[in-house]
Amino acid sequence: MSGEIPFSGLLLAGGRSRRMGTDKALLPVGETPLLDIMVDKMYRAGCDDVVVSRNESGYTQDIITDKGPLSGLHAGLPECQHSRVLVVPVDMPGLTVEAMRTLASASGSAYFEDCALPCALKRTTDLKDYIEHQLRSDNGRLSVYALLKYTRATALPRVDERTLYNTNTPEQWSTFWRSEETYHEGK
Repeated sequence: MSGEIPFSGLLLAGGRSRRMGTDKALLPVGETPLLDIMVDKMYRAGCDDVVVSRNESGYTQDIITDKGPLSGLHAGLPECQHSRVLVVPVDMPGLTVEAMRTLASASGSAYFEDCALPCALKRTTDLKDYIEHQLRSDNGRLSVYALLKYTRATALPRVDERTLYNTNTPEQWSTFWRSEETYHEGK
């Protein structure tokens, strides 16, 4: 990967999984937990290091809790080795290595059109201050879209729906895997 700008990975796996009813990060894909699958994909996409933001012992835990993905960014970004960071949610099992590489190679902050996560961010003091302010403010903007707007992120053309399919409920998880089987049978 000579000539390419090195980048870190930040896997957001700290949600409560209320709608799923069980920890999404530990959902099995075959014999392997989804968390491990996503970390592996991030390394295969070219991340030099991967930080896992997860409110469990042994992982980077939220400092300011119960504020959604911005809490994970706040805790995880300082742990990343590089200024360029690929941010990936754990609950997108269809996210491809190619899609991750596309984001990581974009100049500046980037995301796929109509989908705030995954995204690529440049870790700066200004970004850290923005996130800190939003988390500590009584009327802070906690959405990743607001953060992307603030960073003037580029919206890249959307990849296929299966790649960015978010699995938040048992029904979505089941639908995703049924569509995967149909997709692979058709190849």
